[in-house]
Amino acid sequence: MDSPDLWWIGGVVAVLVFLDLLFVELRRILREGKRIVSRLEGYADLPLFGLLEASERDAERIAAAIDAAAALAERGRAALAVLPFYKPKGSSPG
Repeated sequence: MDSPDLWWIGGVVAVLVFLDLLFVELRRILREGKRIVSRLEGYADLPLFGLLEASERDAERIAAAIDAAAALAERGRAALAVLPFYKPKGSSPG
């Protein structure tokens, strides 16, 4: 075998070793990705996240109640303004 043939064989071997190492790393990355996904799915089942979701709903309900309080206060003021002029049926003037 002459020198150029050895260089070709050495080059092909180097490329094959590089590809093998590349695919080994890609498989490891894929395996770690699957492990992380399964761990995240497990974290979603923790009671803490359920409590956080419930607290978000409660905060939304409180915010809606605060928004409705202004309208209720206005209705109350309007009712109090009408109250001195209200005379129930059958009432005596005195």
